[in-house]
Amino acid sequence: KFIRPASVVYLGAVIEYLLAEVLELAGNCARDNKRKIIKPRHIMMAVEMDDELKPLFSDVIMPGSGVVPGVHTCLMGKRDQDTFRGWARQGLSKTQVGAKE
Repeated sequence: KFIRPASVVYLGAVIEYLLAEVLELAGNCARDNKRKIIKPRHIMMAVEMDDELKPLFSDVIMPGSGVVPGVHTCLMGKRDQDTFRGWARQGLSKTQVGAKE
């Protein structure tokens, strides 16, 4: 098949636009984290937080980027104010009592 020269120019423009969009978002992410250098982590976080870029990068594996920060809701148990009361003192008191005997 014949590829027209105009299609190559159009493809170059689309790639340039996508690159500028990703780099702008990654630069904002790096600036928010008080960094001057854009790292793969910033690119991944920028892509994951953008609704339009996320489907494009759904099958992409970025080495060195880590995982998206967050805690799953099923791991967040219900706590009242007495849940953690005395845990630190309880462990210390048992070891001190055993040491005195």
